[in-house]
Amino acid sequence: MNYLYFAEGAVETTGEAAMYPASAFKGLDPISNTTTRISFKARNNTAVDDDILLTHTTGKHKEVAELIASLLAPSPVTRGKFIVVADEANSVYLNN
Repeated sequence: MNYLYFAEGAVETTGEAAMYPASAFKGLDPISNTTTRISFKARNNTAVDDDILLTHTTGKHKEVAELIASLLAPSPVTRGKFIVVADEANSVYLNN
């Protein structure tokens, strides 16, 4: 199973960084022309999903969706990986 990691610029408080197993993925949708919401089953088992707001280049929602789908699909290349999707504090992004 893959694990996807996301972190904001300065991880100083709860909720600014998170890692989710691929099995917790619930869906994604465009919020604006430059933002995609990625939803995961809540880590604390509440009824409210955990949402990641991913900012990207204008009009790239489809590419973001395809990229996330490729990370979630079981394959020998990605199975059992810790995948940094976005780590703003360290300027690490999946497409780099």
